[in-house]
Amino acid sequence: MEQTIKRKLNLLKAQPIIVWLFLAIQVLVFLAMTFEGFRNGLGFSGSQSSEILVKYGALNKNLVMYFGEYWRLVTPMFVHIGVMHLLVNSVTLYFLGSQLEGLIGHWRFAIVYLLAGFSGNILSFALNTPQGISAGASTALFGLFGYFVALGRVYPYNSAIRYMAKQMGTLIFINLLFNLFSTTIDMWGHIGGVIGGFLLGFIVSVPKIRGTANGETTSDIHRKIRAGMVYIFMIVFCLYYVYRQYLV
Repeated sequence: MEQTIKRKLNLLKAQPIIVWLFLAIQVLVFLAMTFEGFRNGLGFSGSQSSEILVKYGALNKNLVMYFGEYWRLVTPMFVHIGVMHLLVNSVTLYFLGSQLEGLIGHWRFAIVYLLAGFSGNILSFALNTPQGISAGASTALFGLFGYFVALGRVYPYNSAIRYMAKQMGTLIFINLLFNLFSTTIDMWGHIGGVIGGFLLGFIVSVPKIRGTANGETTSDIHRKIRAGMVYIFMIVFCLYYVYRQYLV
């Protein structure tokens, strides 16, 4: 009996629980916005209404600065504009997130995803226009791309991770290139996500990989500290940059 329970628990632990949780949240938020749209006579377009987007947590610089709604630096990761936006980001989160959660574990994945998304949102907050509204999981997803690229440098002797890092680097380049030709995509949010994810790749290690082929340790505490300091500096700089604009 105990062996059966343990086996079931191990099977549960092997599932991408955090990915499912994040997917459930963003789908429920989208359904709530759509329902709100129906109530307001917008049909299926509730998630494309600026008023509804703001109500459900989309990022707007003025609301953060004038009303202290700093939670908007996190909530946009779970808010999407239109069904295609939700679908593309959900599929990417499921396939990419499941791989990474299986590699680094549930709580490490949650930390990387949320902090990478936060770094993307705060750079968007700092550099986009005060009237702009931004939302979507892509800040966090670009962070996962950046995280994989960093792992390729942390574990250069692991061929699987090195291959994945190259693939993610290519995806970052292609996506940012396409971002240049679109006025509806939050370029700064994507860049901030990549930077944050890349730095987190040096801070949050893979627990199943202990060392490299030449015997050197992959848990370089000094590298972790440097990456952590750069991450904190980016956050502080973004806040300082915005406050300087509003206080002048």
